[in-house]
Amino acid sequence: MPRAPSKARKAETVDPATGELRNHRVDPATGELRNHRVDPAARDYYENGEKAKRPIRGTKWFFASGRGDAYWSRIILAFAHVAGGAYEDEAAVAVRQFTHLKTALPHSMAVIYDGALRGVHRDVLARHGLLVINKQHGSLNPVVYERITPCRSGHEPWCDQGRIAESVRIDDGTRVLQPVPITRLEPRIGATKSRWYHVLKIPCRHGDHDYRVPVGITTTTADRALRDTSTGRRIPSDQERGFHRAEHLQQIPQKTLSHQLVYPYRSDSESVHSQFDLSLWNRRMIAYGVERQKIVVLGFALSQNATSHQIHREHSAGTV
Repeated sequence: MPRAPSKARKAETVDPATGELRNHRVDPATGELRNHRVDPAARDYYENGEKAKRPIRGTKWFFASGRGDAYWSRIILAFAHVAGGAYEDEAAVAVRQFTHLKTALPHSMAVIYDGALRGVHRDVLARHGLLVINKQHGSLNPVVYERITPCRSGHEPWCDQGRIAESVRIDDGTRVLQPVPITRLEPRIGATKSRWYHVLKIPCRHGDHDYRVPVGITTTTADRALRDTSTGRRIPSDQERGFHRAEHLQQIPQKTLSHQLVYPYRSDSESVHSQFDLSLWNRRMIAYGVERQKIVVLGFALSQNATSHQIHREHSAGTV
């Protein structure tokens, strides 16, 4: 994130000698009067995630990009200003931008993001037919999902680490949560709303059971009501039960091979921000105010895309 172009936080300061307000300072070397210039877009943010927060004052920007496996193949698809503070946070900006991109690029399949996306954000994107691949928030604890009776013994699935697990007793008498195998992720892509399911294979001494679990979306009373196949009664929505399904059950759980193969591409977004910071003098924004700064960011995005386009052309022509 680029730092603010000026360190000044207020247009006026208090003279320590007289207590009067003044909107200028004296240059100690030349004696020249210099006005305070404050960037109206600058806010206080924190970097480096939850564990090692580092305060920084500047202007935060969101970038959405896509890339292939080739070197310099990244294309910046969208950017937006993140107001932060008491305004709009990064996750809300990201959800809005990804939703717009899904409309413009209907064949886009997935979003790779960091832990800033919580269940409420994944819910919106999953409803638009997007896979959301990110890490579970560290504050989540396992919760009981429901009790099912496909056999005489019955099973009590739990939600743990973004997927369904079952409590099993091990040799020393303690219980652990054992992840239930997922045979496939089953999407139901609709024109206005999509749904997602995990098809599970629950191990059992009476014979394994196939079981389908909705994931990624927290159902509400406005959604289509589900019915119990045995009784025909309406099944209460997640909202009525007080169960945040999108928070506890991911489409691609974190501790799966699919997640481990795809999630490393997320680090590419960090290089976008790093390159943007390095393109600026002293890593400071070179304009005041959001509207002027948008022109700077647009120029950076166009230069990155132009470079990628030229390298793609040279590769296609066989000159590289």
